[in-house]
Amino acid sequence: MADLKGVYQFSKDNLLTIIRSLLIFMVPLVFFPGITFLIWYAHPSTEKNVLVIDKTAADEERLEHRSIFWVLKHLRFHQSNGDSYNYKEDYFGYFPEGRRKGKIRGLENLTDHQIDSINHATDIVYLADSYGVYEKDVSKGNLSISPKIYGGLAQRDIDVLSHSIASGKLVFAEFNSMGAPTSKHLRSEFEDLMDLKWSGWISRYFDEMDTVINEEIPKWLIDNYNDQHDEGWDFQGAGQIFVSEFGQIEVFKVGVDMAVKVPMVVSPLASQNTYGVPKETNYPYWFEVLRIDRSYEVISYFDLSPTARGLEKLKSLGLPRYFPASITRKVGDAHVYYFTGDFSDNPVNMETATFYGVPTLSKLVNEKDDYSNRTSFFWNYYLPLMKTALTNH
Repeated sequence: MADLKGVYQFSKDNLLTIIRSLLIFMVPLVFFPGITFLIWYAHPSTEKNVLVIDKTAADEERLEHRSIFWVLKHLRFHQSNGDSYNYKEDYFGYFPEGRRKGKIRGLENLTDHQIDSINHATDIVYLADSYGVYEKDVSKGNLSISPKIYGGLAQRDIDVLSHSIASGKLVFAEFNSMGAPTSKHLRSEFEDLMDLKWSGWISRYFDEMDTVINEEIPKWLIDNYNDQHDEGWDFQGAGQIFVSEFGQIEVFKVGVDMAVKVPMVVSPLASQNTYGVPKETNYPYWFEVLRIDRSYEVISYFDLSPTARGLEKLKSLGLPRYFPASITRKVGDAHVYYFTGDFSDNPVNMETATFYGVPTLSKLVNEKDDYSNRTSFFWNYYLPLMKTALTNH
């Protein structure tokens, strides 16, 4: 019995060794996150009322605007009442409720008095997405045609944007602000307000166009292509899809029509110095083709590096060699930004927003050769651009 007792006894040296091992393991998990949180928390907060409009938040993830709220949280932006921003609550648009139809809280449902109050209180406006929510989004089906539940620009949205610009505020808008299902009348009003013109074309990159391998390619896109082309959809590998508002579908194959593996967002030296963005960064998602007024400064542009064949295809579609990606201009005291890409739609983790140094670390660990990685675009481009725009106004 005495011999067995010794098995369960620890010497002082053994105990110290165990404690040291635990500390070595626990310090990186507890100490460093704690320090980075305290550094983040010690930074002064900024009180600004930010109005976010997102009519396409079809599920609880709310990816269409989550990046905006990550930036606000990380930069310690608070509402004028001192509350921090909540990405699940503090916006106008569609509020999902699982597989049931969600709630709609849009500007179009407010009274004149409520709109006046919002106009008076708001400092920053961000129109994130107006595409909307459809029956298939709630039922999770793969229907080619699906009835709209909610979406499209409303007159109230444009009125608030117009008032914000006239009042010298900071205004952001991005991809699909004026596309379907917005009426042609309101699209024209939005274009006049913003001094830009949508060409009617949108585009998206797919890292694999083989439908057996990639199930994310929409069925309607394939069906429309097959109806328009004799050869039918028989693609493999990466490619860029162009879709017109009239349903025309064209495919640009990587290595045949494009010399790069993924569209690049290219920023001239002046933009790199001003906004802290890189010279080039991958962009693997939706963007639209715009014609812009000369009063705009082009911060960055999309480059597909088209081959000779690709250039001919662009020309036949009436499309330019380069496409604006992010643009800005001053209108009186107002500062207006427009992003032609779906820039705020990124699967970024909200829990990381309260730690100092996360952007630097994330840039290092994100795999740049993963061409479908939208999170890499967030860390390398969207975050520094938004940080500069928000802190400089």
